Amino acid sequence: MKENQIKYIIAAAAVVLFGVLWFFTGQKENQGSREETDIFSNETDFGEEENVDLSKGKIYVHITGAVKKPGVYIFEKKPRVIEVVEKAGGFKKNAATSGINQAELVEDGTQIVIKNRGDTKTSGGNPLGQEQPEQEKSGLIDINTATKEQLMTLAGIGESKAMAIIAYREEHGKFKKIEDIMNITGIKNGVFDKIKSQIRVS
Repeated sequence: MKENQIKYIIAAAAVVLFGVLWFFTGQKENQGSREETDIFSNETDFGEEENVDLSKGKIYVHITGAVKKPGVYIFEKKPRVIEVVEKAGGFKKNAATSGINQAELVEDGTQIVIKNRGDTKTSGGNPLGQEQPEQEKSGLIDINTATKEQLMTLAGIGESKAMAIIAYREEHGKFKKIEDIMNITGIKNGVFDKIKSQIRVS
């Protein structure tokens, strides 16, 4: 009888020991699974950060003329004219620098043309190349050659419409007749009636 009791005790102890081992083994596996999930989650978050579009907010400026390295330059924020010039290697010796507002902020998509000293005699003394002799003679704005600032002097034409006019003629070529300006979004009969006596095409 005593032998049977000893056997039962040993069997019971083995069951208890097995249960304890099973419990702790399961805890370790669950903990490992959670760590793997956390690591995977962190890797996923990191990957999402890496896919952020870094091109947003870039400012593209085209500078040409009397600078050492003409071309298109990219900035993180709106640059000053002098910063664009510095990116382009600086002015050439014959650059017409007088009259240039080097502290002016430059908008995205702007083209800066630095004139040579001799060229300013035929461009109204404007070193940025904003030529307007014909417009000064006729008193009319040539919508094929006018700058953004000149277009903005027209009734009902703000900065956005002026930029749209310039973008349209760069993409489609010169306006054939003044009525073609109504192809620009936001410029319809009402605005055209206000400006038709102030504009011309070359």
